[in-house]
Amino acid sequence: MSRRLLLVFLMCAVLVPMGNADAQWIGRVWGPLWPNIDWWERMQAPGGRATGFTNPDVAYLSANVADGWWQYAVSDFNVPSYFEPFATGQAELQGTNIPFFAMDYKEDALDFTRSHFELSDGITPKIYRTQPPTIKQDGVTYSPNTARWNIFPDRLDQVIPDLTADLMIPIEVAYPGGVTERRRMYAWQTADSDDFFILMRSYGRPDPPFVPDQRVGTRGAAPSPESSTANPVLNGLHIGHNLYYQRGGGQGPAGEVRAESQVETGSRHFVANLGALGEWDEVYSYDDAQKLFWARDGDSAIKDGYRSDGDDRGEPAPPAGHAALDLASEARVTAGEFLESEYKGKLWLYASASPTTFDDFSDANNALLPVADGGAEQADPEARQPRVMKRVEGNEWVSTDGASRTETYNFIVEPNTTRDQRIFQSDAPDHSVTSVDMWAFQITWGPWDLGVGEWVHTVEAMFVAGPHEAENKRVGALWASNSISFAEKEAFLDSGADSMNAVVAQARAAWANRRTVAGNVNGKAVTWPIGVAPSLPLGPAWPATVDYASGPAQNTVNWSSVSGASGYNVYKMVGHETALPDPPIPIVSNTASTSFTDTDVVRGERYFYAVTAVDANGRESSIFATRGGSTGVSPFSAPVNNLESVRVVPNPYSILGGDLSSGGTNFTGQPNKLLFVNLPANAIIRIFTTNGDLVTRLDHTSGSGDEEWELMASDNNQFIVSGVYVAHITDPATGNSDIEKFVVVR
Repeated sequence: MSRRLLLVFLMCAVLVPMGNADAQWIGRVWGPLWPNIDWWERMQAPGGRATGFTNPDVAYLSANVADGWWQYAVSDFNVPSYFEPFATGQAELQGTNIPFFAMDYKEDALDFTRSHFELSDGITPKIYRTQPPTIKQDGVTYSPNTARWNIFPDRLDQVIPDLTADLMIPIEVAYPGGVTERRRMYAWQTADSDDFFILMRSYGRPDPPFVPDQRVGTRGAAPSPESSTANPVLNGLHIGHNLYYQRGGGQGPAGEVRAESQVETGSRHFVANLGALGEWDEVYSYDDAQKLFWARDGDSAIKDGYRSDGDDRGEPAPPAGHAALDLASEARVTAGEFLESEYKGKLWLYASASPTTFDDFSDANNALLPVADGGAEQADPEARQPRVMKRVEGNEWVSTDGASRTETYNFIVEPNTTRDQRIFQSDAPDHSVTSVDMWAFQITWGPWDLGVGEWVHTVEAMFVAGPHEAENKRVGALWASNSISFAEKEAFLDSGADSMNAVVAQARAAWANRRTVAGNVNGKAVTWPIGVAPSLPLGPAWPATVDYASGPAQNTVNWSSVSGASGYNVYKMVGHETALPDPPIPIVSNTASTSFTDTDVVRGERYFYAVTAVDANGRESSIFATRGGSTGVSPFSAPVNNLESVRVVPNPYSILGGDLSSGGTNFTGQPNKLLFVNLPANAIIRIFTTNGDLVTRLDHTSGSGDEEWELMASDNNQFIVSGVYVAHITDPATGNSDIEKFVVVR
């Protein structure tokens, strides 16, 4: 929900009024899918679908950045007498010298372990600045996500008020040879800083180190003093990172829209059932002076898309009536909508010039900062960082899975080359791909001669920025109807660069304002200080308690006051807790009250709310912290003692009836639901076919006048088929009964 102007539009504002052209709301990293800092780093834009309800949190995969093929490479490596990667199949190499050694995660449990840090369920600790709230729905305590919005002491979760961000997720990984990596991911909840996060990586040699050792158990780790004595110095250490944008933003051939039963397994689209209906046609850019890498959608030379003119930049959705658009309707994709307008990338902020201590992130040792600015950037271009930034086609990737250690070392390090040969040159702005390639990028840092007790660091910001979903829909519709020119459409898509530059400025500010945080990361068998951390102005805490309650023809919301808050916003979602617009719009803005009664409701519909605190500077707490979920709250009617008043809603029912919130007849986000209204306080509802076969029995005991049949399923858990059905309603208090017929069309 970043509030920034897209300056590119000033030249064409009269022709294309952009309305609220703020940058795309990537604050959904605070939703159910937080960034993972292990195998993948994920950042997502709104969109997507899940079976049975609209679920924007599933997301278009804007950026899926592989970090799994992490690498290190050294020269003149003395192999310890027991070395996990050689424990089986290459035992003869243990205790020998290898001129060029490389490790790249490919052997999984042999190459790395987190067992001395993670708990048994594989979840790493999380650290909040503010205690997660207590949320109740109709008197029952509800957690928005059990694994995230709770503090679990047995998982070593913490609240550290001194934290410089709203969330920090740490992890520690041990590698063979005695190298330890510690990662710290920082995220902020405020609107101008919730579309990026900063990842600090530290690589060092604790003494003695933990190393992978399956002799102590599956994926086990054990101290290895010999790893330190065998190599008092790791000569020519190179650290390799990999960058891979999944299928052109997750919107390419692996994610085309298809029928639910045909969705491929192994793809995130078996959940989302949504792709951008495009090809792999990213345009990649790298600015070596800024240390900034980014990608945006291009115009494929091999796919015409769904427009008659063949232009597919931005991946415009199909026109109205197209079968693929119908399949994506649950994802709220509209005709012509731009599905890939974002700019996504990485900004590197720090790389150690020389080995140092764990807590040293001084400018004087920053190899990315020019000497004129107090940094340590080398005058010799051949010695500058990163050493390697290259694009690699999937079938040309070299790893220990199929190549020798020396070949893998050479791939990581690129010896006997000039930096001009090793550093990627940006694609031309009009670049268009001519084949569907699985491009990945190799980034290599170093070399360092790393001694025991020494550390080196890299710091990066990951971001996704661009127009909001609402603007994608609006301008895409204008382009689809030929209401704007090609130049105006291009200006809209190019405006993502302005949003990206604003994110870059925020990330640089966070790093420039870094400070030391008081507190420790506690792992399963290790503890280390949080230390230096990026810092931005922090918004208010979220309300500590929130209570949502169903009522007669209304829903009520009550929350606790927040210190430092100047007011509160209330958000409302209909049908599903993820049905937030992009950008989100509060139904109550900056109220001084700590309660709200919503009478703009329909009985039977499910409603979900979120309450945020706002401070005097306009900074806002996370919508996701207090968001309701599960079945939400739903207004009801008072019981009716006259059984002849009972009705079935909707009747007739049609699977194609559309959502109530859009003028249809079906309950929003609940495509398989009937509601029985005007019931007595207690009733028994038996549903039969016209042949007299019992389908199911519903016991109404809530005391209200409403009872829902949520899934319209039989006692055999099968959706009922088209036909006429009979509902026999009995009032156990009087013995009176009534019969209602209803029609189902599927």
